[in-house]
Amino acid sequence: MPIKIGVSSGIFGIAKEKGHEEAMQYAGIPRKAMYSITKGVNFVQVDLESISEFLDPSLDDGVKNVEKLGITFGLHSETPAFGQREFPHLDSAIDVDYRRGHERMWIILENANRIRAKYVLVHSSESTPFIFLSREMQPTDLVDVWGRPFNTFIDEENKKDEWVKKWLIDINQGYIWIDLFTDTLQGIIDIEVKRTILSSSQTKKLITQSGETVEQKKTLTDEDKKEIREDVTKYVIEVYYDYFRRQIKSKSLHYGPERTAYYITAKWMERENDPLWDNIINVTAKYYALKDDFGTFKGDIEKWMEWKGIKKVNGKWSIENPGFRQFYQLWVPSVSAKYVWGHFMQDKCPGVGPYLDKDPKQVLAKKQVLFLFETPMAGHGSEDLLRFPQPGQMFFLIKEITSPYVGIAIDLEHLLMDGIDPDLAFQVLPDGAGKYIRVIHSGWPSPLGPAHIPIPIGSEQHQYLYKMYRELAKKGMDVKKEGKDDVYLIFERGGGEDPIKQSVLSLRLIKKFLEMDVPFDKLPLEFYGIEPGQVASEARQWTIIEEHGRDPLKGLLVVPEETHGQLSKSAIEKGKRPEEVKKEEIRG
Repeated sequence: MPIKIGVSSGIFGIAKEKGHEEAMQYAGIPRKAMYSITKGVNFVQVDLESISEFLDPSLDDGVKNVEKLGITFGLHSETPAFGQREFPHLDSAIDVDYRRGHERMWIILENANRIRAKYVLVHSSESTPFIFLSREMQPTDLVDVWGRPFNTFIDEENKKDEWVKKWLIDINQGYIWIDLFTDTLQGIIDIEVKRTILSSSQTKKLITQSGETVEQKKTLTDEDKKEIREDVTKYVIEVYYDYFRRQIKSKSLHYGPERTAYYITAKWMERENDPLWDNIINVTAKYYALKDDFGTFKGDIEKWMEWKGIKKVNGKWSIENPGFRQFYQLWVPSVSAKYVWGHFMQDKCPGVGPYLDKDPKQVLAKKQVLFLFETPMAGHGSEDLLRFPQPGQMFFLIKEITSPYVGIAIDLEHLLMDGIDPDLAFQVLPDGAGKYIRVIHSGWPSPLGPAHIPIPIGSEQHQYLYKMYRELAKKGMDVKKEGKDDVYLIFERGGGEDPIKQSVLSLRLIKKFLEMDVPFDKLPLEFYGIEPGQVASEARQWTIIEEHGRDPLKGLLVVPEETHGQLSKSAIEKGKRPEEVKKEEIRG
């Protein structure tokens, strides 16, 4: 199938600020879908502002009218960019976020089927960046990747060899205890030992049979102190471990307890040799090795890791290594992806998955609706901090979900906003990964987004987009006319009287030459809009100049009657009459 060009609809929330007449164009999904009628395309990406839009009483009839016009559409799911406070957090380990995220996703997918949308698109992760969790108050009601209570997950894992308990009480995992208890487990033990020794060695007052009061002080030997430490250590471990289990399934607030779930899940993935652990870490490390390359690493992961002071633990990348753990951009994407994976793979949950009756894969398969993960949008100050931002990371997640209806959406503007170099991000994409790219959001590629500025034909931005999209085609993105999968090339509009301008024409030229597989340096004049007959051609420019060349003189000259000459505006203002000057006199 050929590339399909479309535009985004715009949103009611912004339009209503400009008045009721304009807002009416965006009042509901059918009206948004009709935005394309005068834009030269028949595909629209409808910007979904609320799941309540599915309750529109005229929705079904409105969609039928849209289809009669030959218009098809996809859905851009909820996002903070549309003004939402709540939206699906698919990579959250907080129970209320996980549960509500799954429910909202299910509602959106069910209704996407109902209205025959071609795809549903979500930002891959817009949860609070991991580094900022230390300042975020959250409930300690944690869940595992399938949405089960996290202590259930721990208890099941401990049935094997008590590895979670042994790992948690290890002195090297003090960072986990600090997050919840403001001290390491070893620190807690030391305090309790000192308290017990002090209590045991305090001077005691005794009353003899004769009624006399005497003082008795017990002197503890080193052996006594050793025995106290052993007893206290066992006691503290049992008491605090039990408290830890209960604490992670409570409603009490702490600073960033979600980190605890991510740490333990990371260790679990490492132990299980989870492909999402190794593959995502490797593709991410390769990106940073290229980014930091000074002619030394040449993309070599091992050399770059060594340069960063990161070492493997027992032959594996592990959060037990402080350097690795602190460079959280390397491993957090793996855990983030695993939580997203859990929403789609409830059938892999030990026992019965809590959301098995709401399996997204089954909904997608009903009418072959695509579910797409888009490169997310970072706010200023969050550059290179998002949990799951790169297309290479998404590729490995999609491979593990094993559904033909899950794919990737690329937005170059988002990558630039995220502080990610698109060229390097595309370089590390595995060969063949491009076939999973089904939507591309186009617009003036600005790191100061969301800009959504129109794309002038032949501009530097137009050329840049073509060059980058061709790199995706080399990675396997299906852009040929005879291809079996549609690829949607969407201009995401901004505001203004004419938010589209030349953008659709620019995308048509990109589509034409991508399908022809024309190298960037071989693009003809037509791509730049300067071939004869095109909008920027030399002949057309001369015609425009000739038609408007005298425009600056408008209002400056007055043409009198046939028998009179021409007078300047200033002469008339001084009282000079046209009839006072004969035409013959001017000719002379």
